[in-house]
Formats: sequence, C-alpha cells, structure tokens
Amino acid sequence: MASIRDIAKQAGVSPGTVSRVLNEDPTLSVADRTRARILDTAKALEYHKAERVNRQVQIITYASRRREMADPFHRELRLAIESEIKKLNLTLKKTLRIEAGFKKQDLQDVKKAGAVLVIGHFSTEALKEIYQLNPNMVVINNQQVPDYIDAVYSDLEQAMFQLLNQIRETRPNSKIAYYGGLREERSLKGQETFVDDARYHAYQTWCKQFHEVPNAYLIGWEREGGFEAVTKSEALPDVLIAGNDMVAIGLIQGLQQRGISIPKEVGVIGFNDLEVNQYVTPSLTSVRIDIEQFGKSAVLMAKERIQNVRQSAMHIVIQTKQIERQSFSFKDQ
Repeated sequence: MASIRDIAKQAGVSPGTVSRVLNEDPTLSVADRTRARILDTAKALEYHKAERVNRQVQIITYASRRREMADPFHRELRLAIESEIKKLNLTLKKTLRIEAGFKKQDLQDVKKAGAVLVIGHFSTEALKEIYQLNPNMVVINNQQVPDYIDAVYSDLEQAMFQLLNQIRETRPNSKIAYYGGLREERSLKGQETFVDDARYHAYQTWCKQFHEVPNAYLIGWEREGGFEAVTKSEALPDVLIAGNDMVAIGLIQGLQQRGISIPKEVGVIGFNDLEVNQYVTPSLTSVRIDIEQFGKSAVLMAKERIQNVRQSAMHIVIQTKQIERQSFSFKDQ
C-alpha cells in the first residue's frame, strides 16, 4: 500500500503537505492545482487512509474500594491489568465499580471504549448486556462465561482437587477442613446472588469420593472470619485449607492465640499467594493464582480485539501452582 511519502515524492511536495491535504486541514494554504495533484496522485497509487484505532480500555469490576482493602487480591489484579495497559501503549478510562447504587446509564460510556475488561463474578445476564454495549470484551477471573466472549481464569475446582489429593498422598490419615465463603454473582444493578464457590464444591465432592465427613465452614472471605472460626472451635483437624489468603492469615492468628504450633500440630494452606504471605509468621503456604499473567493475557486479548486481528473468542486457563512455605509442607512427615 502506498504511503504518504510515496505520494509526496510523486506529487513533488512535502510529506507534511500531503498529510494536511488528505486530512482536510482547514488552516492549510495551498494552491488548488497542488491540492488536486496530491489527491489525484493518492487515487492513482490507491492510497487508503488508515482508520483511527480506539485505544481506550474500560475496566468494569465488582470489587468496591473497601473490598480491595479487605482482600488485596482484587487490588493486585486491577493494578496488574493497569500496568499491562500502560506497557502496551493503550489508554485507561475511569474504572466502573458495579455496586449498590450504581447507575446503569453510566454503562453507556462503555460503547465509546475500544475494549472492555470485566473483572470478577458477574451474572451471565450482566455479561450478555455488557457484550451488547461493546463486544470487544474480556472477562477476568470468572469461569462461567459464554463461549463467544473472551475470558481468562484459573480452574479453581481442579486446583482444589490437586491440593486435596496431594495432602492425602503425603498425609494419608490427616483430617482436612475448609474455610471460605460463597461465590457472589453481581447484576448490573449491584444486586448479589450467592452460589457455591468452586473450591468449596470441589472439597465437598472430594470428601464424598473418599467417604470423608465434610468439615467445611462458610465464614466469608475476610481475615476476621478465619480468626473467629478457629478461636471458637473446640477440636481442630490436622490441616486447614482457606479459600483465600486473608482467611488463612486469620486462621494462623487464631491458632497462635490458642498456643497451637504451626505446622507441627496444625497445618494451614491458603489460595491466591498474595505478596504478604512471605511476611506472615509462619510464612503461608498457598496455591498461587498468577495475577500478573491474568493481566498480561487479558490486556493482550483486548488489544487483539481493538486491532481486529482475531474474530474467534478464546478462553485461556492459567495454571495454578502450589507455593510451599512454613505453614505447611507437602513432603512426607
């Protein structure tokens, strides 16, 4: 395809003049014969003006600022996405937080974005409605996404099965308990519906498979819930698995208040592998969800949509990894 420099060379003018003529710059003073020559040359060389690419990215999240403070996973994920947007030379629009009191008319701004990144567990109806506003969307950290919408997530149910099987293999007689919350699905009105979380569902299924009596506590996702659950329990199992790291940290603090040795008497394992885990005493063993890779994959997928280089939707499953620290060892005891 011919360039502006090709036209300028053949028409005998500067590239700047060609650019201003083709862009119909009203401040340009040029002879009509020169303008006509430039336009005729562009037509003869089959020059096509490149369409302006909309590089704006809109983030929609279900995490309030308070939730980001209570569980740093949500904040770290958003920051990883924002960092990648900057690296790929895209532009970030103001983040929309869908919570109680959110005005749906604010979503109309989504139409103006080049692509939309949706973080968290929104209902299928909500995702379809966002898709109608802007089909260039990528859903992050939500496995329940229609196959025609791009998504990036980790298979937490499979990760829990792998964790439980490994504990059983190295500690065959250990009693295992689970502490976590329900998964909330958010509508675009900010309304919440609660369903079983993948980790909790996997735990229940695994116990049934191995004829174990389930010992699960649905206490929410905050540190205080883990602390209270442990301090109020009379008998404790051998291994405590938390649905996220903040609950796990609460479990550790509760065990320490009771004078229980970790991991000698009770082992603790979290999920997410936040940066703070290595500074907890004892440092927290956790199942890593690769937040940085979430950001890289999601933003790259969004850029592909912006540049129209891919038509088919993709679902990318990011591998989880067990990170062993002091609160639990997977080695044979």
